[in-house]
Amino acid sequence: MHSSAALGRVFSLVIIASIQVIAIVDFNIDNNPKSDAQVCCMIEHSFPQEPFLECYERHKTPSMNNETIMCIHQCYYEAIGFFSKDVQIQSDKYLTYKDSLDSEERQTSFTFALKACAQIALDIIKHFAKVAKKPRCSPIPYLFNRCLMEVDIVNCPSDRWIDSNLCDLLVVKLTTKYGKGIQMKSGTNATSQTDKNAPARQPKSGTRE
Repeated sequence: MHSSAALGRVFSLVIIASIQVIAIVDFNIDNNPKSDAQVCCMIEHSFPQEPFLECYERHKTPSMNNETIMCIHQCYYEAIGFFSKDVQIQSDKYLTYKDSLDSEERQTSFTFALKACAQIALDIIKHFAKVAKKPRCSPIPYLFNRCLMEVDIVNCPSDRWIDSNLCDLLVVKLTTKYGKGIQMKSGTNATSQTDKNAPARQPKSGTRE
């Protein structure tokens, strides 16, 4: 069960996104794979690009504030069928996408992320149901898919993981943000990086913290 404090961290850390829209969804529109996901976990998600560009053009604003970002993402995930018009998660679409992944390990990791993020999304939906002033667009599509990407980072297969102090720190921050329930029990990078019984990792020689 997610505590109110943990849920508060999700809101405070996730909603602060500004103009990083393309990096957030990890589409590599500019053919540059150096997003916050792929810098640490060398896995590329092949969601359609064209609908995102169309939604970006339709909803962009000079300030590109949080509300604008939420509108772009709601438009996009509705356009590709992952969310319905009434902002319901279309599980069958996500499961079809999961089945398209290129290894059983990736499929298992993505299935785990779906379950973990569905619970987090439910908590967020309950929170926004109590908010008197509703946002112009639903934040759920953005927050749910951000969660999927970040839980996938935490559970990145060892052979796809970039071993660096920066990436180790990212895993720690993400498990603090969502809670340790986002870590699979074994077989992934997260287990080795955040095991409470393991000795603290020392900075690599010649690296800057």
